Amino acid sequence: MEHEMLIRNFRDALSSIAEPRLFETERGFQGALLAELHRLVPLPVGTVIEQEYQKRLQVHGLSQRPDIIIHEPFDPTRHRTPAEGNHAVVELKLQATRAQAIVDFGKLCVIMDVLEYPLAIFVNVGSPVNHVEASPPALRGRLVCFAVWKEGASVKVIEDRT
Repeated sequence: MEHEMLIRNFRDALSSIAEPRLFETERGFQGALLAELHRLVPLPVGTVIEQEYQKRLQVHGLSQRPDIIIHEPFDPTRHRTPAEGNHAVVELKLQATRAQAIVDFGKLCVIMDVLEYPLAIFVNVGSPVNHVEASPPALRGRLVCFAVWKEGASVKVIEDRT
């Protein structure tokens, strides 16, 4: 999956969420984002976008649970390793402070290192600040930070990369 196209589609999905109520909770926004991603992202065969709930320390080597992952579930007939089909890992935070963003950046570092995701996406929901300046050097060149919020009838999106 080509990263630039995925990032462009991701930004379009964020821009498509216009219901003010969805900017009040992280879970509500996450559900709407999943629906928009499924609608807008052309997925290669076998690729899924899902809420992550299954990471277990003994099986996966970590217990972090990203909010959303875009990946091809491991199939030994198609992949040499489980990491081969990993595309992107996403963390969402509702009105994140700098300190909260730093915690999520740490989670993204661990997930990317252990599971070998090539791209991390951080989304600060309901805020015009994406905290890209607080991202650690370990994520440089592999992180896209978004801020998404409602301003009147408009949805505003800011994107920055490391």
